[in-house]
Amino acid sequence: MTSFDFAEVEAAVAKAIRKRSTSELQLLGHGEISVVLGWPTSAPNAAVKRVPPFRDLARAQRYVEVCDDFFATLRSANVGIWPTTLHIHQRPDGHAVVYHQQPIADITRLGSNVLRAATPADTHPLLDAITDAAARVCSRTLGFDCQLANWLWDGETATQIDFTSPFALTDSRDDLLYDTHTFLQEYPVVVRPYLRKEFTSMLRRFTSAEGALADMVANMMKEGLDQWVDPAINTVNSRLGLNLRREKAQWMYDNDRKIMPTVLKAKKVQRWWLTHTGRNYEQLLPVKTTYEH
Repeated sequence: MTSFDFAEVEAAVAKAIRKRSTSELQLLGHGEISVVLGWPTSAPNAAVKRVPPFRDLARAQRYVEVCDDFFATLRSANVGIWPTTLHIHQRPDGHAVVYHQQPIADITRLGSNVLRAATPADTHPLLDAITDAAARVCSRTLGFDCQLANWLWDGETATQIDFTSPFALTDSRDDLLYDTHTFLQEYPVVVRPYLRKEFTSMLRRFTSAEGALADMVANMMKEGLDQWVDPAINTVNSRLGLNLRREKAQWMYDNDRKIMPTVLKAKKVQRWWLTHTGRNYEQLLPVKTTYEH
C-alpha cells in the first residue's frame, strides 16, 4: 500500500475537528466510534481510520499489539481480513495517534448492500459465512463485531474490514487489554466511570456467538433489512443449534437506538466544554448517529 505522511493526515483531521466540519475531507463513511476518510483528499486511493490519541507511545504500541493478536486470531479461524496496515503518528505534544490504512472497498460488496440487493430467500451464503466465523472467533475474552457493515462479500468469501476497536478483554473480563482512557476521553469526566462499566458490560455480549449474532440481527433492523431478519435468525439457530429469538434482537436494537444518540450528545457536551475552556477536543464527531435518519 502507498505510504502517507500521517502528520499531514493528522493536521487535516485536527483542522476539521476545530471547524466541526468534514467539508474539506473525503468522508467515506462513519460508525458509532470512528469515521472513514479517503486519502489523499484530492484523489483518494486509500481509506484511513483514526483512533483517538493515546497518552503516549507505549500505550499506542500496546493497542497495535492487541490489533495484531486479533488479526492472528482471525487468520487461525480462517476468517478473511481486508488488507490493513497500522501506523503510529507521534505528535509534538507526546500523544500518539494510530491510523488504520486500507484499500478503498467496493461499496456494493458491503454486506448490508449485498443483502439489500439480493432477492429475499430462506438464507444467504454470506449469513452462513458470518455465522460460522462467529462460532470460531468468539471466546470468553474476545468479542466479535459481526454486523453486516463490517464485511465484504465477493460471492465466495466473507472478509472482515473493521478493526479499530478490537473487543479484547482481560482475564477478569472487566476491562479492555488496551488503554480505555483513549476512548473515554471523548466524554465528560463525571460520567467516565459509569460509561467504562457499562461499555465493558456491553462488550461482553459479543464474546458469545449468540450475543454477537444477535447484535448482527439488531443492526439489520437498523439498516432496514427486515426481510432478512427471520432468515438470519433461522440460519444462526440451524447452523449453531441455538435458540436466538427475534425478541432478543429487537430489544437490543431498541436499547441501542435510545442509547447511542444520548452517547453522541455527551460527546458534544464534552467538546463544547473543552473548546470553551481553551482546550482541544480530540475526535471528529459525526453530525448524527447511524440510528438517526
